[in-house]
Amino acid sequence: MSGPALPVTQALQALGDWLWPAARELPPPVVERARRLWLDTAACAWAGLQAEEPARWIALQAQGDAGAVPLPGCPTRLAASAAATGFALAACWDEACEGLALAHGRPGVPVVAALWTQVASLRPAWQALWQATAVGYEVAARLGARLRIRPGMHVDGVWSAFGAAAALVHLRGGDWACAARALETCAAQLPFSLYRPVREGANVRNLYLGHSAWLGLQAGQAALAGLATPQGCIDDFAALALDPTQAGGWPAPGEWLILQSYWKPFAAVRHVHYGAQAALRLRAQAGSALPDEVRLTVYPEALQYCANRAPRTPLAAQFSLSHGVAAAWVHGDLSPAEFRAPRFMDEAVRALEQRVEVVADAQAFPGATRGAHLRVRRGDRTWQVEQGPVAGDGGLQPDEAAVMAKFRQFTGGDAAMARWAHRLRSQDAQAPALLPDLGA
Repeated sequence: MSGPALPVTQALQALGDWLWPAARELPPPVVERARRLWLDTAACAWAGLQAEEPARWIALQAQGDAGAVPLPGCPTRLAASAAATGFALAACWDEACEGLALAHGRPGVPVVAALWTQVASLRPAWQALWQATAVGYEVAARLGARLRIRPGMHVDGVWSAFGAAAALVHLRGGDWACAARALETCAAQLPFSLYRPVREGANVRNLYLGHSAWLGLQAGQAALAGLATPQGCIDDFAALALDPTQAGGWPAPGEWLILQSYWKPFAAVRHVHYGAQAALRLRAQAGSALPDEVRLTVYPEALQYCANRAPRTPLAAQFSLSHGVAAAWVHGDLSPAEFRAPRFMDEAVRALEQRVEVVADAQAFPGATRGAHLRVRRGDRTWQVEQGPVAGDGGLQPDEAAVMAKFRQFTGGDAAMARWAHRLRSQDAQAPALLPDLGA
């Protein structure tokens, strides 16, 4: 008798049959996107590590898990597992990191976090780093597209570890069979992460991706060490923890999903960016004086996820359409600084946020259309603008100047990070990869 059907396991085998050989010679656009992912994620981690809570977390980790792995913009070195966790925690701190709409999450952050910890000890070639990055991204992206969470769960703590596990195995020379064992090892112990911290503005949510990076690192090492794991754990997890009736599609092998990844020009979740960009456009026309009335019209999904009003914590503000408009108008930007003291509690932002009326209009934004309409009034004058895609959306990818401008802003013009970025972008693919403070 044949065993039970294992649809995800079988789909993964077909993916591995394509992915491992395909990664030997990556298409140039995939290499460029992997480089961008590293630049952007490292810059986001640098910015996140300047916040008080991540800095304190790193200091506590160093008391028991000091090691050889440096972190962006941080003098403390940690052991690999702690460093991977801290890197991912910091990278998503300001909600300015990458994502993939198809997966409803961030396949790349744990991949970069886990691989970052291996660079100093393995000294892989840049090419090997891009190959492992692409492999991890493709695995996580497809599992993210397939494994849809239940209401009340948070996506960051579920499938994100898979990419880190596959990437680690690839970087260390393992084959697809080894990677498949690492994925099953992840699935056997995936966390059931909750959305409640986001609803209540609790930034412990940022630890979810850190845990994913840690678990991927551990699972990859377990598979490489020969620890046994059965097939079917991923399918078991999908059946027991998720809602099988809501399972998403499975993108066929042969398509590089990393090319669909988005880049964020601002901090805060993607839904907030359309109103913020509209506010910046109108501010350029009307001046920075506060409007008397503000009306923001958005697509329904944006209001569903980002309806927070008068947010009292940075995380709550990152999920607030009204705060994004107000902060962008008052400060002329929506960067990590807008979610730190003193700007975060700025009285002008608070006052303007209360004036922002937010409505959803499914007819104005049919189907998967995203964008915003912003109308403001000051005295007897009115300004309005229609905002479509923003930089990083499909069909509107940022040019290198925009990517590097964000990198410099998020890293505070740090000289070591700038030298590292130059080497990452310009060195031969066979040159050994380096981290920022290892002679970069």
